[in-house]
Amino acid sequence: MVQALDNLQRLTPSQGVLLYRLVDLGYLTQAQVEELIDRLTDDRFAKAMDYLSFAQQLDSGATLNQPHIISCCYYAMYHAARALVLHVRRADLDDHERLPVALSQVLGTDYGDILAQWREMRNRVDYSPYMPVDLARQATTALSDATTLLTACRNELRNRGAGL
Repeated sequence: MVQALDNLQRLTPSQGVLLYRLVDLGYLTQAQVEELIDRLTDDRFAKAMDYLSFAQQLDSGATLNQPHIISCCYYAMYHAARALVLHVRRADLDDHERLPVALSQVLGTDYGDILAQWREMRNRVDYSPYMPVDLARQATTALSDATTLLTACRNELRNRGAGL
């Protein structure tokens, strides 16, 4: 079952259409497709929570941890956004540049902007040898923003009927 879910976790729009076509043809039930989408959504959101939990466990006062906190917080937000977009669109979107736009359409521009901002910061701390002067503040803000974005995604998922 895990291998089958792994193969479907990047459900494209055309694959989603195919699933619903299989419902129309009687090979699958609507309930089976909804159960699959719910499982993928739940598992993706759980991954987001794992990233946030790990980031929260790191000592944000230790300079060496600060880039890792930012990176983990970004990936927490990224996976939460993917879970929400999957649940709403019935298709996965894993493109780091397009996901903030899709999130904006579902939750509002502020959340899409937050995700895009942290993607840029994550790229900076992951790839540049030059860290921001205010790295400690950035790490603290990343934790706060990630908590806010994940809460908003969880609330929206629940409002839309996701089990979580």
